[in-house]
Amino acid sequence: MRISRHIIVLASIMMVVPVSSAAVAQADEVMMGVHYGFSGVISKIESGMLFVKTPDNLQMRTISPNKADRVGLHEAKPGDTVLMMVDSGNVLLDVTKAGQAFADHRMIVGTLHYADPYWNEIQISTPEGFERFDVDALAGSKLSVIQDGAPVTVELDADNVMIDIHRSR
Repeated sequence: MRISRHIIVLASIMMVVPVSSAAVAQADEVMMGVHYGFSGVISKIESGMLFVKTPDNLQMRTISPNKADRVGLHEAKPGDTVLMMVDSGNVLLDVTKAGQAFADHRMIVGTLHYADPYWNEIQISTPEGFERFDVDALAGSKLSVIQDGAPVTVELDADNVMIDIHRSR
């Protein structure tokens, strides 16, 4: 089953729910065009690691056991088709079974208050107060270039885990 990148990107953008009307324009401006979606087929599973063959002979993608469990792929098997979302740097943001949408992503616009030195958690200051979020292992490296006090837009997955962060204006 081959699904157009444009359909996946459009569907994932449509499911993003910004936290306030003032944040809508800012979040859309930051995140628009930075995510790409494509499908792949699980070719093998070794030690819980999923190996996904992607279209057009792109490099094989891997999904760690932790990420597979967190996104609901704990019962995946070779031959299953998955949808993957990556950022502009080709970092895997989210993955789901084919036929399911990237549900419940949301954006938080605020100020980076604290980033754990080991990139396990962040705290964001918003008009509603401070919020704490776990950080996906693949997204943590983005925190190295953003200092405390910087205005940011954070993308959260269905489990309320930060999967992407960008400096806001």
